[in-house]
Amino acid sequence: MNPFFRFALIAAVVMAALNIFFSASQYGGLGKLPAWFFAVQLLLFPAFIFNVQLFPQATRTPEFAKRTGLYALGWLFPFGVYKLSADLLSPAFSLGPSLISLIVTCLVFGVIMAFLRRPS
Repeated sequence: MNPFFRFALIAAVVMAALNIFFSASQYGGLGKLPAWFFAVQLLLFPAFIFNVQLFPQATRTPEFAKRTGLYALGWLFPFGVYKLSADLLSPAFSLGPSLISLIVTCLVFGVIMAFLRRPS
């Protein structure tokens, strides 16, 4: 099995489990979570599978801004599924602040990873 594919599957399972665990603890247990929430967690699999290819490309990119952008794009869809599905459970959900928070968080992830994973 391709190591990137294996990483994508493991990361999707871990992220889905964490999202379910944290959301269940915040909103009163697994029984209180709607069925669509569990179904949306399945979107983490394609989100990681398609975006995991950006990480090796980013590690080979010498320019810091480009490397940051590739890392941020690599996290955008998986973290977007994670964050937006959890945010949608809140009665005070607002799309604008949620999307801004998602973009800023992914850019922070990108900057951190670009500093840590410089090309050799």
